[in-house]
Amino acid sequence: MDLPDPGAATARAAPSASSIGRAIIVTADDFGFSREVNAGIVRAHREGILTATSLMVAAAARDEAAALARENPNLDVGLHLVVCRGQSVLAPNRLAGIVDPAGNFAESPVAAGMRYFFNREIRSRLRDEIRAQIDLHLQLVGRLDHVDGHLNFHVHPVIADLLIELCAEYCVPWMRLPREPVFTTLALAHDHAARKLVEGVIFRALSRRARRKLRDRGIRSTDSLFGLHQSGHLTEAYVLGVIARLPPGLTELYFHPAADIGGVPPTLEAQSEVAILTSPRVRAALAEHGVRLTNFAEIARAESAPTAAAPNR
Repeated sequence: MDLPDPGAATARAAPSASSIGRAIIVTADDFGFSREVNAGIVRAHREGILTATSLMVAAAARDEAAALARENPNLDVGLHLVVCRGQSVLAPNRLAGIVDPAGNFAESPVAAGMRYFFNREIRSRLRDEIRAQIDLHLQLVGRLDHVDGHLNFHVHPVIADLLIELCAEYCVPWMRLPREPVFTTLALAHDHAARKLVEGVIFRALSRRARRKLRDRGIRSTDSLFGLHQSGHLTEAYVLGVIARLPPGLTELYFHPAADIGGVPPTLEAQSEVAILTSPRVRAALAEHGVRLTNFAEIARAESAPTAAAPNR
């Protein structure tokens, strides 16, 4: 899938939103989680509007995902950092107090979040694990232009501080900030309003804190984001409504697609997201509203073209 040249969409000098029009990066989380997820992501990229994904480097199907990334060079593959509900890269004996003897992070986001916040003794080990995930991603994929987190745990205050420090060290230019215009989403989808409002307050506060630190280190995020509050409940009508209401600037819209490939079928919601991402109506809406498709890697390459880019380690 050829992507339009995003060079005019964003610039390192951070031009005004009015000067860049409207551009969108359509992403999918959990690449490598399973063969079903991999199949859904690749189909959504080859046949639809998906331009980027993020890889879980210790997940069961990560080797297949890495091979698929090589087969689809226009698919921008970032890191999906895992510090909850997943497997570690480092051995359990190096992550005492963080993972169980099998190398599994805590299943409860609340328990994990409290542990990371209050137990200062484990922070150096958390840094080692985050570094290990970045290093493994670079081995598997070859470059790293954007980072986000499983369950958006990457904006937890402790995790964010460690990750931002390492992103600056490895010259990673983009990080997701999950600050969604909650009232826009509520106008399009009235379900689960209380949960969305609570999420909005929590993630806006966490994103505000992280954004200040990102700016200090020269790391950027998109101007707006959708996919947080409607996660697991996305519909074509909702996505069409988002496209019609996109603000000027660069927006990320993220999904969790998966395809039925004959084994254990993924959820109907995940399969529905593949249908949304490959919908002719959705692609037509992007054209109708003058929204340009791009991704983080395309932007990074366009910006580094005049001079040699600082390499990842």
